[in-house]
Amino acid sequence: MTAPNPTPAAPNPERHRLRTDWPTLPPLSPLTYYRRNIWRVLPVAGAIIISVFLIAAIVTLLNSVDRSIQVQYGSMRHYSILAPRLESDVPEPILRAAAKIPESRHVVLTIPYFVFIKTVFGKMPVPVYGFDPKDAPDIVRTTGNHLVEGRLPANNQAEITLSRAWANNFGVKLGDLYVPYDEQLPTLNEKQRVVGILDGGDNIAIADRAYLQLTLTPVAQRPSYFYLPNNPGELPTLSNKLESIVNHPARFGFDSGMAHRLKVFTFNGLVNDLRKQLGFLYTFLAIADALVIGTVALLTGFLANIYFEQRLGEFGLLSALGFRRERLARRLVIETGSLVALAWVGGLLFTALAIKILDVVYMQPHGLVLASIGRDAMLYTMPTPILVGLASLATVLTRLYRLDPIEIMERR
Repeated sequence: MTAPNPTPAAPNPERHRLRTDWPTLPPLSPLTYYRRNIWRVLPVAGAIIISVFLIAAIVTLLNSVDRSIQVQYGSMRHYSILAPRLESDVPEPILRAAAKIPESRHVVLTIPYFVFIKTVFGKMPVPVYGFDPKDAPDIVRTTGNHLVEGRLPANNQAEITLSRAWANNFGVKLGDLYVPYDEQLPTLNEKQRVVGILDGGDNIAIADRAYLQLTLTPVAQRPSYFYLPNNPGELPTLSNKLESIVNHPARFGFDSGMAHRLKVFTFNGLVNDLRKQLGFLYTFLAIADALVIGTVALLTGFLANIYFEQRLGEFGLLSALGFRRERLARRLVIETGSLVALAWVGGLLFTALAIKILDVVYMQPHGLVLASIGRDAMLYTMPTPILVGLASLATVLTRLYRLDPIEIMERR
């Protein structure tokens, strides 16, 4: 009689040993339901994420309009300009009075002409300033720029040096020929050689004053004066004193007609003027944004409502098994709040990533300005998670307190 063969032992007994030290989640924990029913939760979370992304992207594009204005006129933060409105020059008495302003360290004569750059809201006029070779380096330093390629324009040469962002916007690089384009007043049709690229500061374009003085038509020549402050903090005072001379010449003993065709250009003034011109665009985009926000938030709320409606049987069964409805309601509030909060944060992160990729891949190489996601985008997306949460809680809590557990048990 032979002994029975022994049962072969597992090659690695420790591998098959039941682990009892793993942490377990309570059965009624929201995380338990999320883990076990991930494919039911993902559509609702995905709808909220997409809704937040759509709204935040629209708000960011709307903010890019104002951001474009501030960036393209950003160099005006460093100086004020006194210029004639029409073809003329600033009267000498006005210049002598302005030269006595103690906050001004230097006055630079320039002849500008205007070209158009592409922005997110269409074409926008920006100036190209003609400076003497001795003044151009001071303007470059004042605007925070430095030459990264090439040099500044030479005396009486058809040359231009401009910021890298504007070079990208115009589609030119060092050594290319640039044709100034002004669809309203084509004052300069001769090609200019790009001899320098600036970077590190505010956008600006520099040409040679003597060349512009000989090339521009007389009607387009408007000699203007840059007033550079002793320090950045004195620029508002300098601007106010210049505006006082122009707006109230009688206080300085001048005839009122002497300053009638003069204007002081400042950063805040230019930005506010362009904002007023784009007032209709801002209103239209705001209305469209409000409609999109309301529609998307409602649709997402309906989707979440359907999701929780499908789970009424689950809550009714738990109630029939003896769980107090107050406990179930508290669980529902926690589950809904965590779902919409996490989806909202995920939508904002997804939007920030998408906007960053768009900015790096397309906007910057084309010299376009795109605002980053900010406080406005967060505020405008808040109605989505709030509406989703309120719609879901209102429906399910109302049905939960009216639910008949016996009826649910009979169905089960």
